Amino acid sequence: MKELILDVVARSAEELIKHKKGPGTRYVFSDHNNNPEGSIYAIMRTVEDVDNPPLHIEPHNHEFESLFIFKGNKPDMSGLVAEVLLGDEWHRFESPKTVRIPAGLNHNYRFVSGSGEYWNIVLTPGAEYNRTIR
Repeated sequence: MKELILDVVARSAEELIKHKKGPGTRYVFSDHNNNPEGSIYAIMRTVEDVDNPPLHIEPHNHEFESLFIFKGNKPDMSGLVAEVLLGDEWHRFESPKTVRIPAGLNHNYRFVSGSGEYWNIVLTPGAEYNRTIR
């Protein structure tokens, strides 16, 4: 049962298709390296005092549903402003927010300002993110 307890590591998003090194620190909670028998890819990115950093991801879609979670550093989880591309339209909001991304929907995200966490959870066989990206 020990194999069900996964180590968390900090790694750059450069290992992913259509991704570059992004702002802050990216922590991998579940992927094909530590959870090859699983079906969930999950990362968290922490950022401090961002101010319109450059995009580090190209618009893309996945074969399966995914979820974006935005949580600011303030006690009420506010404090992080972000934008999400859904289809061909950008949507701006302040945390806390969750964005459901249906399979096949072109999407992207970017930080606008503030501090907090971004979580990305993708359903994918073998917890392999690159396997389902298009």
